[in-house]
Amino acid sequence: MSNHKNIFLLDLIILIFPIIFILIYLPLNLWSISTVFILLSLLWFETKRYKAEKLAINYQIVVLVFSFLLYAIYHLGSMSVPQHFDNFTKTNPIAYIKLKDNKKQHIDKVCFYIGIDANSKFTIESKQNGIYKTIYSYTKDFPKSFRWNCVDVDTTTNSLRLKQQSGAMMIDEVKLFDANKTLAITSSRKHLYDEQSIDVDETFYGGMFFDEIYHGRTAFEILTGTRVYETTHPYLGKLIIIPGIKIFGMTPFGWRIDNVLMATLFVWIMYMFAKDIFIDRFFALIASFLLTYSFMHLTQSRIALIDTFGTMFVFISFWYLYRFITRQKLYWLLLSGVFYGLAAGVKWSAVFAVLGFLMIAIYLIISRYPLKSKFQGYRLILYGILSYGIVAVVVYVLTFYDIFFKTGSLSAIWDYQVNMYKYHHNLIFSHPYSSPWWSWVLDLKPMCYYRSVVGDRFSSITVFGNMAIFWMGIVSFVYMVYKVLSSKHTIETIFILFAIIGLYIPYVFIGRIMFIYHFYYVVPFLILSVVYTLKDGMQKSRYIAKYFWIYLVVVGVLFMMYYPVLSGFETSKWYVDYVLRWFPQWWL
Repeated sequence: MSNHKNIFLLDLIILIFPIIFILIYLPLNLWSISTVFILLSLLWFETKRYKAEKLAINYQIVVLVFSFLLYAIYHLGSMSVPQHFDNFTKTNPIAYIKLKDNKKQHIDKVCFYIGIDANSKFTIESKQNGIYKTIYSYTKDFPKSFRWNCVDVDTTTNSLRLKQQSGAMMIDEVKLFDANKTLAITSSRKHLYDEQSIDVDETFYGGMFFDEIYHGRTAFEILTGTRVYETTHPYLGKLIIIPGIKIFGMTPFGWRIDNVLMATLFVWIMYMFAKDIFIDRFFALIASFLLTYSFMHLTQSRIALIDTFGTMFVFISFWYLYRFITRQKLYWLLLSGVFYGLAAGVKWSAVFAVLGFLMIAIYLIISRYPLKSKFQGYRLILYGILSYGIVAVVVYVLTFYDIFFKTGSLSAIWDYQVNMYKYHHNLIFSHPYSSPWWSWVLDLKPMCYYRSVVGDRFSSITVFGNMAIFWMGIVSFVYMVYKVLSSKHTIETIFILFAIIGLYIPYVFIGRIMFIYHFYYVVPFLILSVVYTLKDGMQKSRYIAKYFWIYLVVVGVLFMMYYPVLSGFETSKWYVDYVLRWFPQWWL
C-alpha cells in the first residue's frame, strides 16, 4: 500500500470519528453543526488532494488534539453552583430558615449544598407550636464536600432551624421544596439563601465525586489558606488544580478543567515523543490517535484527580532521556531530572520510573552504546545521579514551597513526607473495586467512580482500558521481549520495554490495596509498544498492513460505544447491561 494512500486513510479515520461523536452525543445547535461542516469540508479537501496526489501530514495532529478536547470537555461539569459559604461551628452553631411572609407551608424536601464537612453532626428542626423538633439528623458517613445533599421530610411550618451538634461544616445554600416547587425563604444567615436561582443537581455534573473530595477540596483549602485535609500525596497536583478554580470559581468545571487541558496537551506530547522514536510523523499520529481514544486517558482527564499530571510528567521525563541518548546534550538529561522531580511532586507512583532509568543506563554501559566519551562508563552514572538524585530532589522539594512560605520551616516539609510514608506503609483496608496488578492489562476489573440508576436511565464514570489497546499491548510486550532476547532489538525497543517494566513491575512487590487506575502511568508506553509492533508488522507483512486500518477503526468504534460509561453521559441501562458489559465482573 502506498504511503500516499496510508495518509488518506488516516485522514479519513481522524476526521470521521469526531463527526460521529457530534452526531451521536452533542445537541444539534449552531456550534455543533458548524463544527461538523468544517470537518466535512476538511474531508472533502483531503479527498481532492488525494486524487491530485498532493497529500501530506501537517494539520492532522491539530484535529486529534481538538477531538480529545471535545470528548473531554463536553458536559464536564457545572459552572453554576453556590459560591458563598456560611460556617457552622461550636461557637456559631445555629441558623434559622424562615418561609416568606412567615406563613406556614408544607415542605417535602430540604436540599443543602455542603462546602466542607469537618466531622459534622447537625440537625434540621421544624418549628411546631413554638418548639423546634428534629426532622433530620446529619452524621458524616463519608467526607462529602462541595455537593448538593437532598433529604425527604414531611412537615408543615413557617420556620426551620439548622443546629450544629459537633464538628464543623461549611454550607453554601439551602433550598426548600414542596411537590418539586421551590419555596421562597429568608434566613438569619444571608449566604444560605442568596443564590436561590441556582438549580439543585445531585449528579456528578453538579458536585464532587470519588476522590475529588480529597484533591479538589485540598486545592480549595490551599488556595484559601485553611487547614489542609488531604496529606497522603505530595502538593503539586493540588497546586495545578488551583488555576481552574481561580478562573471558574469553586465549581465542578473549575476544579476539573486543568485536568482536561493537561490531558489534551498530552496528546500533542505523545505525537512529539513518538515522532522522535519512530522518525515518522505517520506513526507518531497513530500513537496520538491511540492516546486520544484511550478509555483510561479520557476518564482520568474528566475528574479532579492528580494522576494525569504525574503520568504526563513521567512521560516527558522519559522523552527527554531519549533525546539525551540520541542527541547527547547534557541539558536534555537535566530536563529529564526536572520533570522526574515534578512527577514525584504529584504522586509517589512516579518514583518507580527510576527503575526504568537504571535499566536503560545499565544497557547503555553494557552494550557500549556509542555515547560521547564524556557520557561513557562511570561518567554516565555520575550524570544520572546529578539529574535524578540532585536536580530531581531539589525540584521535588521546591514543589512544597507553599508549606515553607506558610510555616517558614523546612522541618514542616520533612514532617509531611514522614506522614505520607506512614499512611501508605500502614494502609490496610479492603475495597470491592481493588484488583491485583496482573489483572490491569487484561481489563478484568474496571473501577466505577460514579454510578446513578434512575429507572432505565443509567449514568456512570468508570476507569478501565480500551480493550483493543490493552489486549494488543500484551501482544506487543511479548513481541518486544522476543526482539530483545533474539538480539534483533534497537535502542527504541529497549527504551520502550524498560520504561514499561520500570513502571509496572514494582507493583508486584506492593502489599497494599491497589486499583486499575495505578496502571495509567504505563498506558502511554504501552501505546508506544503497540505502534512499534504495528510498524514492524506493516513493514514485514502485507496481511498486517491490510488489516492495520481495521484495528484503528475498532479502537475508535469501541471508544464511541463506551463513551457513556467513561463520561457519565446518560444512556439506557439495557444498553449497558447487554451491550457494554462483556464480562460478569465488569461493574460499569
